[in-house]
Parts: sequence; structure tokens; C-alpha cells
Amino acid sequence: MKRYSLGIIGCGNMAKAILRALVSETVVYLMKQNGIRISLSVSDTDNEKFDDIDCRRITTYTDNSELVAASEIVLLAVKPQAAQTALDGIDFGDKIVMSIMAGVNLKRLKSMISGAVNKFVRVMPNLNARYGCSVNAYCCDGLSEEEEEVVLNILGAFGRAYKVDECFMNSVTGISGSGPAFCFMFIDAFIQKAVSCGFGREVSKELVLDTLYGCLENVRNYDGDISELVDSVCSKGGTTIEGVNYLKKADFENAVKQAITKSEKRSEELEKNI
Repeated sequence: MKRYSLGIIGCGNMAKAILRALVSETVVYLMKQNGIRISLSVSDTDNEKFDDIDCRRITTYTDNSELVAASEIVLLAVKPQAAQTALDGIDFGDKIVMSIMAGVNLKRLKSMISGAVNKFVRVMPNLNARYGCSVNAYCCDGLSEEEEEVVLNILGAFGRAYKVDECFMNSVTGISGSGPAFCFMFIDAFIQKAVSCGFGREVSKELVLDTLYGCLENVRNYDGDISELVDSVCSKGGTTIEGVNYLKKADFENAVKQAITKSEKRSEELEKNI
């Protein structure tokens, strides 16, 4: 059994989601099956952030240097603008440093860290980590196969890991990092319309979610072009084609693509300015 200590700097929503996943019985069991056991710690200058932390299984620190000293793997979960202040004066030695900071590329990450560190992982997760369904795109530098396998186990605890070249990280930020917000807007519009038709809020929500669930299963199990699925719901002169034609006239597809592009470009700007 290989034992590792993981420390997270910053105790915000994403850090808490990751910690909750890592202490779950299912994840602990699966990691044991893979020959891995991980001890956990988290640091934050705000003690109140620890109120809903399981302190029996997670060690808490208010001093980031103490956390780093006690950890073999350090995950940076602070805002990019606050990173340098949080890391100043800390010797990271030869730790594995992971980062979920948006817009901070590997080159910039390396410049923030003091010590003999040559093992870096950049990760773009998303909000669905709350329910263990995050899309975790990552790229890394300097890790051995065994070390990368540990990273994959950590990322797999709260979602699915996708290794990508770093040149795609800004695109991933727009698609899967920001994407949940666009999906939530779409779902909310559906629910609001159902409510306006006279259905109760809960019934409206279930109608929409069950519809979306079935659509996801259709797409997941269909090998053809998704436009063919759209056509399969439509019939000439029917009800669906009216709505589909309206969405086409409203440039729906392009609006979605442009929203992703805007987020992608903003990620590129952050990467240049941080």
C-alpha cells in the first residue's frame, strides 16, 4: 500500500468538494484497491471555512507553510490573484504541485513556486465536482508514471480525468469549465417556461430534468450525427419543427458557440495578465 499526503491551500467551494469526495467510503475503498491511501489536510486564513470540514479525517491549518511541510502533494485552490501572497516565503522542496487556478499556465505556476520543485500538474475542473461528476482536464510536467497514476486517482475521486496538451487548456476552460453555467441557463429557461404554463415548480423541474436525462442517454448511445436526432423528433408541419426553426432563426447554435469563445478568450487574457 502506497501512502501519500495531500494538502490543499485554500478552502473554498471547489476545495471542499474535492475533500468531500476523497473522504467518501467509496473513493477510499477504490483507492485501496489500487494500492493507494491518502491522508488529507487543508489550509486557509479564515477559520470559519473549516466549519463544515470533517476534522476527524482532515487536518486543518491556518499557516500555508505548515501544510506544505506536512504534504507530499500540494493542491493550489486559491484565486490566481491571491496566489503569490499565499505562496510567498514557502519552500516547496520537491513536492508535487497541482493547481486548479484558472488562467495560470505551467510556466507561470513554476515561477510562483520556491524550492527544488520540478513536478507540476495544471487542472481545469468544474462545479460538478460537488457530485463527483467534474470534468477534470489536466496537463503535467516532470511526473513519473507512478506519480501521474496517483494524480489520476485524486482526479478520479471527484470526476473524470482527461489528459490534454496545455495548448488546449483555454478551450477546455470555455467548454467544460464554464460550460455548466450555460447548461444551467438552458435548464432554467425550460423550467421557467413550464412554470409559466401552470405547472408547479417541482413538477416543472422533474419534467425538464427527465427530458434532459433521456436526451443525454440518446446522445451517449447514438453513433451518428446529433443533427439526425434533431430531425428524428421533427415531422413536416408538426409542432417540433416550429420550435426548431425559431431557434435556427434566433441563431441559437452560434450563440452557444460564441458564449464558449468568450470564456475561452477571457481565459487567454487571464493567462497573459496574471
